[in-house]
This record gives sequence, structure tokens and C-alpha cells, in this order.
Amino acid sequence: MGLTLHYQWKAKIKLPTARKLVRRMHKLAKQLPFDSVSKIYEQDAPDGEYTFHKYDHPFRHGDMYLTRKRDDGHTENVFVEATHAMFFICRVEGSETAAIGLASHPAVVEHNEERVEYDEHGIETTYVGAGEPVEFETRRRGYYSWQGFCKTQYAGNPKLGGEANFLKAHLSLIELLDQIRSLGFKVRVLDDSEYHKHRDVNRLLQTLRKWNGLIAGVAGQLGDLLKAEGLSYEAPIMDRPDFEHLEAKGVDLLREMAENQRRRKKKRGEDET
Repeated sequence: MGLTLHYQWKAKIKLPTARKLVRRMHKLAKQLPFDSVSKIYEQDAPDGEYTFHKYDHPFRHGDMYLTRKRDDGHTENVFVEATHAMFFICRVEGSETAAIGLASHPAVVEHNEERVEYDEHGIETTYVGAGEPVEFETRRRGYYSWQGFCKTQYAGNPKLGGEANFLKAHLSLIELLDQIRSLGFKVRVLDDSEYHKHRDVNRLLQTLRKWNGLIAGVAGQLGDLLKAEGLSYEAPIMDRPDFEHLEAKGVDLLREMAENQRRRKKKRGEDET
């Protein structure tokens, strides 16, 4: 839970070109104000011939989820494991790390459909992977592609430099995505702040403050509920020295949201009569 950037790209290229492009991405990242940019790693190199530093950690990179529309109209996500990946890690303190690179994927994977059931009241329950196995075409034959996300919100912790540190995390990643687009990739971005569309820093900071308040309000209320049950609860937002102030602000925002929802419901009722 937190303000996050999601990103993805793909290109129909062969391995030598993919290696060159990853090197160029890495060079671009090194020129930006990230706190650190790792060396380039390579996972599952074809024929075991590694150009970059061999990556053999159990946590894999380059895997992705693709959308599949079923015959019954439902949409579900299909997990697609990378067959080969080349990547590096960018980091700003407090923010999640951002993995950047290229990976190849199989043209077809076997996927177990979700099983969707309805009770007597028409309430839907979905059981992931409980249905029949089907073959899913990934549309990745001949492509190198990438899919990732990075939660930047908690780089704004006052202990780490506050809003200036958040801007370093968010804007550095946006700049890198812009530069990757300039290499010829069609880059798709989903930015919770929508900064990638409007490019207004003041609006970005206003969104950050709103998110901080909302999440602090939710975390505080959830923490109180669990404490009453003898349980503990921790969230990154609670580590901020101004958490109590944010929590109070967040509760007001949540009340305002609830009031807006009440008004909308009342208006819909009036419109329907």
C-alpha cells in the first residue's frame, strides 16, 4: 500500500541488440541521482554463456503477469516466467528498489484458469488456479520485454530527507523511463500520482501529502483495531516522526471521502426516482 509507479516495455529484437540496449539503459541510470545503481546481472543465460554478472539468487527477475480474457468474459492474470533476463537495480533510500532490464519469455505457457462461483445471493467468489489447464499464447515470441513497479512514497520520510528525497526517487525513475522511451521502446507507465502525464511538481507533492494522510489514517485505525484484539501492527508510514499528525489529517480525509460517497449515493437515489 503506497504511491507506486508501474512500468513495462517490449521490442522485437535479437539477443545481441538486447544486450546493447541494457548497457545503454544502465549508462543512462548511472547519470541520474539515484543513491545507487547496481552492476548488470544476467539470469539463465542462453547456453550458459554469461556476458554480465551471473545472477543465481532464488528471487527471480523478469517474470511477468499478462492479461487473458476468458470465453465467459472474465479477465484474469497469467503468470509468465522469464527464460532469460538481464537487469540492474536502482535505489533511493526509503523507496522500493526499481529493477530495470530486458527478458525473454516462452511463446506459450500452460495456465490453470480461475474458477468463478456464485452463491445464492449472486456474490462472486474466485478461486485462483483451481480451474482447468489451458494453453495461453503470450505474444512474446521474438520479443525482449520488461515489467516492473516501484513504490516511491516512503522515500518522503522526514528521517530520510522528506519531500526532497521523495522527489529524487520519483523524478529520477520518471526520467529514466523517459530515456528508455527515447531508445525506441514503447513504454507504458501507470503512475498513482499521474505525474507522468501532467509533469507538475506541485501537483505531485499535493498528491504525496494526500496519500500520506490517507495511509496514515488507515494504518492508525487498523492498528487500533488489532491492538484491541491483543495483536500488533506495523507499516512504513508509522515510522515517520510526524505520524500522529498525518493520522489525524488522514482520518479527516477518510471522513470527507465517506461524506462524498454518501452524497453520491443519495444523488443516485434521487436520479432513479
